[in-house]
Amino acid sequence: MRGFKTLNIIYDGHCGFCIRSLRIVRALDLYHSFRFYDSHQPETLAQFPQLREANLDEAMYALGEGEPAYEGFFAFRRSIWNSPLLWPLIPIFYFPGASFLGPRVYAAVARSRSRFGCHSDSCDLPFQPGA
Repeated sequence: MRGFKTLNIIYDGHCGFCIRSLRIVRALDLYHSFRFYDSHQPETLAQFPQLREANLDEAMYALGEGEPAYEGFFAFRRSIWNSPLLWPLIPIFYFPGASFLGPRVYAAVARSRSRFGCHSDSCDLPFQPGA
């Protein structure tokens, strides 16, 4: 089987919903190609200076070597290519109109994410880079 290029995911480490969602992505990462970075950690912006002006509280970002920075819906859409277990989602993210509708749905979920957040200590467990 072929390996996949490393994809760096920068997420809001203060968001329980975000952490839970990315735990699922990490569990489906057959090739260990995802690296997760909490946007609130100073070393994250030091490692990814191109995100200094990004609104990291509003969206996750995906960065692959030699690729542009993907934001929000497009970051998640980019991430599904890194795990065959996520490939069944490809038609949903590429159906006609997905590039128009997807960012709006992502933004609506992002605005409401505190309602989906954790109410226990289990969401306080941050990702470690490379984990």
